[in-house]
Amino acid sequence: MTAKKTSFCQTLGNLQHGETLGQLDDLLSEALQASNDTGKVSKVSVTLTIKPNGRGTYKITDDVKSTLPKFDKEPTVLFTDGDQQLVREDPRQQKLKLEQVSESGPVDLKSIPTDQKQTFKTLN
Repeated sequence: MTAKKTSFCQTLGNLQHGETLGQLDDLLSEALQASNDTGKVSKVSVTLTIKPNGRGTYKITDDVKSTLPKFDKEPTVLFTDGDQQLVREDPRQQKLKLEQVSESGPVDLKSIPTDQKQTFKTLN
């Protein structure tokens, strides 16, 4: 007599009173979003450890994991000053003396008149 196949989905639904299936749903959503955002591969896995407990009973332990991609971080460029301290601005570069310009209100711009026809001289 052949053994009846056991439903994996039904077993997942029974684990931890359905919590395992809920975790998988959440991780799948997170993995899809992370892959969409980064363009990289995500991974969701479930491992079931099945231990016979005698007389037709089993202890099943689930381990749900995900590996989500991360955005590549751009490096921060820092410079060293004369005292070997890291600073954001290059100490070898001149400082610009920038000043705040006071607000003077709207300014009328000059335009080129467009109603004059261009005249061309012919060469004879």
